[in-house]
Amino acid sequence: MTHDAPNLRLRIKLPGGAEFEAEGPRSFIAEEKDVFLAEVREASAAGAEPARSRAGAPNISWEAVIERRGDRQIQLRGKLKAEHSEKEACLVLLAAAEKLLNEPKPRATLLAKWLRGSGYAILRIDRAIQEGLSQGQIIASGAKRARRYELTGPGKIKAYLLAHELSATITGLP
Repeated sequence: MTHDAPNLRLRIKLPGGAEFEAEGPRSFIAEEKDVFLAEVREASAAGAEPARSRAGAPNISWEAVIERRGDRQIQLRGKLKAEHSEKEACLVLLAAAEKLLNEPKPRATLLAKWLRGSGYAILRIDRAIQEGLSQGQIIASGAKRARRYELTGPGKIKAYLLAHELSATITGLP
């Protein structure tokens, strides 16, 4: 009668979001864990986020999509395709403000400035994004000059898809 070594299980979650899980003999787990930790060290040394991207998530090159002008000034590097309106450009600008400027709720005046700088001739920002408000993609808070806009969950999804489309157009990569 042969005695098989018991199967062991190891699960690791790192603060950066990388996860490792293995089950099997001790030697197998030790080898796989060493390979995983080496890859995480390599990725963090290169400045990349280790093993975090999900399958199907849009790959957005924000540097290709957004041009930064000064501390809090951004604009789109190119216009969205003809079938998209100012509302879609606002969605992308709101997503970029959250991602690059760490500003999830920019003021209406700032958003209007970004939109005009991106080549969209608008008179009033509230009219430009009214459709996004009624579709539940954008939430508005405050009044008059202190009005702020924020993306909802569905708004973020649409914004990221549009940013991915613009990124692919500009860089030529899928």
